Amino acid sequence: MPSNSKPHSCRLGRRPDIQGPRIQLSNQGWNVKSATERKLKPARDILSVGTNVRTLWAAGRLQLLQEEMKRYRCDILGISEMRWTQAGEMSGGGVIWSGHESKHRAGVGFILGNRAKGALLGYKPVNERMIVARFQAQPFNIAVIQVYAPTSESTEAEIETFYKDLTETIKEVPAKDVIIIGGDWNAKVGVDNTGWEKVMGKFGYGDRNERGERLLEFATENDLAICNTRFQQKKCRKWTWRSPDGRSRNMIDMILIENRWKTSVQQCR
Repeated sequence: MPSNSKPHSCRLGRRPDIQGPRIQLSNQGWNVKSATERKLKPARDILSVGTNVRTLWAAGRLQLLQEEMKRYRCDILGISEMRWTQAGEMSGGGVIWSGHESKHRAGVGFILGNRAKGALLGYKPVNERMIVARFQAQPFNIAVIQVYAPTSESTEAEIETFYKDLTETIKEVPAKDVIIIGGDWNAKVGVDNTGWEKVMGKFGYGDRNERGERLLEFATENDLAICNTRFQQKKCRKWTWRSPDGRSRNMIDMILIENRWKTSVQQCR
């Protein structure tokens, strides 16, 4: 389930002719879909998940990204700092988002390729910082959560609220689902994984900060692994953010997956 690497397509199976929409553990806040005879099969093929694309608050950006997704055969593309208001969908579920009620700030969403769009079971706009979507798949359904964590200018209370909301969102996902969380964490986990071996590999980037420490704690509490740190890459393929002057580079956009499924990830960069 690579990020920003050239993905491969995944073949899809067929659903029975008569089958209604799957019901979530709790339908409160969920937009339930009926997957159209399609089932993702990441156990046999490769599912491509990409993050983090910044803001669609510019004319033509959505169309450009959709064309790039076709070019790289990307299935699910997560967007942070989308800056669209409220929550909704367009293109028949091909674009789904969750934003602030009235202000063009923060906001998260997904752009779905045809395979993922056909396998969409439902989605829940949680708030302007997170959205979760579920996809019918084999052997288990997949839940993908896109996040945009508070920036370094935010207060500790805002950080803790973010992680509390994210933990509650994870609890709402059916226990058998494969959980993938991607997005802009505004955190640096660094290189040294001493004491964090279960949630972090030895191929991180840069130095750790306090927000990175909090992310590692969250990953430990929820038994998640940071995929970006598990694969050896050239340094130019590790960083995900660059300062306007080009002098600073950091890895703050990361994809996490449950530890029980981490060996299924073939690449992440």
